[in-house]
Amino acid sequence: MSNLSVSRNYASALFHLAREAGTATRIRGDLEGLVKLLDEAPGFASFLESPDISRQEKTRLLERAFGGRVEESMLPFLFLVLKRDRIALLPEILSQFEKLDEEERGVRRAEVVSAVQLSKDEKELIISKLQRITGKEILLQDRVDPEIIGGVVVYVDGDVIDGSIRAQLAELRATLLAVPVP
Repeated sequence: MSNLSVSRNYASALFHLAREAGTATRIRGDLEGLVKLLDEAPGFASFLESPDISRQEKTRLLERAFGGRVEESMLPFLFLVLKRDRIALLPEILSQFEKLDEEERGVRRAEVVSAVQLSKDEKELIISKLQRITGKEILLQDRVDPEIIGGVVVYVDGDVIDGSIRAQLAELRATLLAVPVP
């Protein structure tokens, strides 16, 4: 089973448990904080992943560090992840949890690529249009890529809306090359 499948299974189990308890938002925040901690403190991640340190010692550390500070169901989940040597999968588990949470709330992620940084008003206009098209709330991420020359490329729900100048020039080139030369 691939790491993505394993991460999806853990995230799904945790999400369904959280949804039933009405704690999905809190658990998502706890997961985000834990992943951030693991990223910012690589020694902590190394400690938890080390085969030279007993599981009991790791469990005691998690209990001291997070007991009473995270949602009640989070500690048993962390103990299970630790027991199955899946600590390294926590970032992907978080990503899969976020997808499930957003899907449940009717939220879609979109990415817009532009040749220059978009203004706040331009981003809001794109979000508004995408919400009308999809009927869903949109979380927009933007990125600058000068190679598209101008316009924007939007990625949402596996679809690509390419309104870049680069794409228009490529289409014009193909049209011109298709014209027979007398």
